[in-house]
Amino acid sequence: MTKSRNKHSFFLFFAFFFFAVSQFLTFFLLYRAAVNIHWYFSGPRLDLTDFSQFYQAGQLILSKQAHAVYNPDVQETWCLGLIYPHIPVKGLFYNQSVPFLYLFCIPYGLLPYNTAYIVWCLSTGLMSLIALTLLLNQCISKPGLKNRTFICLFLAMTYSSIPAYLTVWHGQTTYLMVTCMALSMYFLLRGKESLCGFWLSLSTVKPQYILLPLVALLGLNQRRALIALFLTEAALFALAGCFMGFENILHYPLTLISAESSSRFVGVNPHVMASLRGILSAGMTHNHKLAMLITVIALFASLIPVLILGRKIVKGAGAINSSTYELRRNFYLAFVYMLALVLSPHTHYFDCLLVAVPAALTIRPWLTAREKTNEGSKIDTDTAPESRDKPGQEPDAVSAAELGIASQKSYKVLVGLLLAYPYLSWVYNFALGSMEAEGIAFLCTNIALTVAIFRVLIKIPKQIEQK
Repeated sequence: MTKSRNKHSFFLFFAFFFFAVSQFLTFFLLYRAAVNIHWYFSGPRLDLTDFSQFYQAGQLILSKQAHAVYNPDVQETWCLGLIYPHIPVKGLFYNQSVPFLYLFCIPYGLLPYNTAYIVWCLSTGLMSLIALTLLLNQCISKPGLKNRTFICLFLAMTYSSIPAYLTVWHGQTTYLMVTCMALSMYFLLRGKESLCGFWLSLSTVKPQYILLPLVALLGLNQRRALIALFLTEAALFALAGCFMGFENILHYPLTLISAESSSRFVGVNPHVMASLRGILSAGMTHNHKLAMLITVIALFASLIPVLILGRKIVKGAGAINSSTYELRRNFYLAFVYMLALVLSPHTHYFDCLLVAVPAALTIRPWLTAREKTNEGSKIDTDTAPESRDKPGQEPDAVSAAELGIASQKSYKVLVGLLLAYPYLSWVYNFALGSMEAEGIAFLCTNIALTVAIFRVLIKIPKQIEQK
């Protein structure tokens, strides 16, 4: 017992120490922007990060050129105005963001560039922190499991990963994605379908991830969520059309296809992506379009099996609030989000921060097992004051099912990979020698997580019957 406690203490110390180091490095990124408005220069080399696109969006949408925001020449002229005309531009860093993101970026476009970058990172990071905290509270809302220490540990590990660091380095939208996906799952677990659909619609900030979650909602018969999703999406695009013109809304799919396939634009980098497209593009160095086509075909081919699986979960669950349904639903949703990362036509390293959502959805059996064996006494100390089990649920049956899941080899692999993910991500980024190898490493890890979740999912009914 003492040895186990020492092991836990060491793990906690290491996790929070690693978090402190990673946050120091992240703070340095913000500090250099605070003290130097031209922090994106590195000697004679221009280092214009992804945030420049969102800053550009917030400014162009209010300008006289609002109806030409997707015109490459307009964007290039804006870039040359932000930097210095004598700095050469090697290809256009093209902004293909969805129309309604331009509206979200307006407040940031009103600030100086370096200040906007800092506010962007801090505000979106805070949003994701709140959203993940809510989701974690909901996922482990059971006597003996809801505790502040574990939530702090989970968040510390999430934000100490290289995807979190790169989100700040690039000034990317991944924190927004985590916010939207985490809140959509939070409201779905609480039975608030309309709010689930609303937040999921906002996740189309990166539209490449929406198809599989949408089909999952259809498979789970979440009709109100789907209606709310489509209504919100329509309202967002209509509002954006009032600013940039409805011709840009109608032509946006063509804009997206052009941006992903044009050799004029830089920043896509398909050969280093952390998805199926990445490994295919790395192997097909002269045929990236074919790699893109194969990935899209694979994505669409997965929709029907995912839909059928969702239908089976609903039909085989019996009562809608049964422990069987809730366990299978959570693992099903986690599987869908992991599969979306693997099959997305556009997944970069920072997007792997989205793994935090499937992790939150699947972590409770591990906590139940640790509580049962008293191995997690240092973590699970803040017991909830009252039970949050819904009427009709059998806590003993739920715990037995979760203990059965925790005993599965696939689940142990899943938890092991999730615990190691933040630290592996730094190894992938700095020790593999090439960006292609890094992308493949992230892809292989995400595939392993996807397979592990699926194997647990298909065994849940048998496990419950045995218990």
